[in-house]
Amino acid sequence: MTSISILGAGNVARGIATRAIAAGYAVQLLVRDESKGQTLAADLGGSTSVAPLTGPATGDLVFIALPYSAIEGALAGLGSLEGKVVVDASNPIKDDFSGLAVEPGTSGAAAIASLLPGASVVKAFNTIFAGNVAANGEYQLDLFIAGDDVEAKTAVAAFGEATGFRVIDTGVLAQSVVLEGLAWLHIQLQFSRGTEFQSAIVILDKVA
Repeated sequence: MTSISILGAGNVARGIATRAIAAGYAVQLLVRDESKGQTLAADLGGSTSVAPLTGPATGDLVFIALPYSAIEGALAGLGSLEGKVVVDASNPIKDDFSGLAVEPGTSGAAAIASLLPGASVVKAFNTIFAGNVAANGEYQLDLFIAGDDVEAKTAVAAFGEATGFRVIDTGVLAQSVVLEGLAWLHIQLQFSRGTEFQSAIVILDKVA
């Protein structure tokens, strides 16, 4: 795979695109605000193009990097993603930041999958803060992924490894419930621990 499409032009999109371009991928930004998309494309450099959020999405992988509340409307206007591998990098957080916007035991990824018949949805990138994705610092970060389609997960894992992550397959898409809860906990800890969204969730294989 040599190209990706990203829905959005915010911090999450910037982080994923930064890694992708550094690894030699072409990036298509699908945006509602063309000026914002063009500004991000100019910052990113590399092979970056900008298209309306109506699509079509031309990348081998399609990343959703939008606020959760905006996703359903964006997908409704995008057109078919049948046959695509769609990477859900979002977290279903309420707009007032009071908690998760899904019922206990359910996930935003599952809701997104229900909107995309014929697409293979993989949860990934939601547990890593956007600034850490973009920074690509001295530590290799863990990228947790979940999905029902083995080939789709393999494609996302290959992208993750090519862009510098240690990929950890957590299982089927239902595991998104855990990954989204973990991300929400990590967000809350930023305020109690004062880590200013610079911390990361990693698995230590050995502690001694």
